[in-house]
Amino acid sequence: MKNLKYLLILIFLFSCGYNPIYQTNQKDNFKIDTIKYSGNKKINLSIISKIEKFKKNDAKNIFDLELKSFKKENIISKDKKGNASSYKLILEVNMILTNKKNGKIFAKKFLKESPFNSMDNKFELNQYKNNIEKNMISKILQDMNIFFNTIQNDL
Repeated sequence: MKNLKYLLILIFLFSCGYNPIYQTNQKDNFKIDTIKYSGNKKINLSIISKIEKFKKNDAKNIFDLELKSFKKENIISKDKKGNASSYKLILEVNMILTNKKNGKIFAKKFLKESPFNSMDNKFELNQYKNNIEKNMISKILQDMNIFFNTIQNDL
């Protein structure tokens, strides 16, 4: 009876259909042919460097990619002297994928926001902003990967 319980638990665990979300399995079914971009050059080049792997695939579904990115830095609050004491960094990436075979268009807007406090040392503040921006781009790339997986399911 005890062995039967373990056997049932093992069968349940191995048949649950677990599949990693961030694993890229588009290599067989997904290829990006041309990439056009406008807006913030630093954000676009960071994204394109990670998406380049899709240009090398031999796949039956070929897409054109268009990226438009924007970066905004807003002041949230000021101190008594009128100097900014906290900011909000906003990154927005609009992506349009066009299927070359049938002309089907997939569009998605990725938006990330991150508040942060000001610092007395401007060099440290710029370094901190750059780190926040890199982290936000990384999160946008994760969201893009999920979007690519959902598109692959719709093909």
